[in-house]
Amino acid sequence: MLLGSINHVSITVSDLPKAMRFFRPLLEALGYTVGEIFRSRSGADLAVNLNAANGTAINLWQAKPELAENPFEIYAPGLHHLAFNVEKHEQVDAVHDLVRGLGAEILDGPGEFPFGPGGYYAVYFLGPDKLKFEVVHMPLAEARARAMAAAVTPEPR
Repeated sequence: MLLGSINHVSITVSDLPKAMRFFRPLLEALGYTVGEIFRSRSGADLAVNLNAANGTAINLWQAKPELAENPFEIYAPGLHHLAFNVEKHEQVDAVHDLVRGLGAEILDGPGEFPFGPGGYYAVYFLGPDKLKFEVVHMPLAEARARAMAAAVTPEPR
């Protein structure tokens, strides 16, 4: 189950304390335990945010001062966007309302998109530093994940 799975994603932001005012409620809504900002061994500030249910982390790093003003560009080489799964359409709608209230620019949705078999209901938005994010519900992927979990869960005795 671990082979090829994502362990963590690290995102660099221009103003970490300000970005955490956006990411804390978003990540908590997505099941993450949000960590406090601390100084790493490399001397940079960061926050490690863990989702124990799926074993992933989203780490947020403070940009180096000389690089903090460099703008993020979606179509430049590097990260395009980060997408989070949810279990129900209603959770996509709830995240839409949450991030809109936090000042995110909504790019598209919430709505159905032609990207996945069995349905693909998503919202796309820009967060701090104009980083692009997506929250998506894919019923077929959800059903497969539940079936896999059931297959590895021992029967009660």
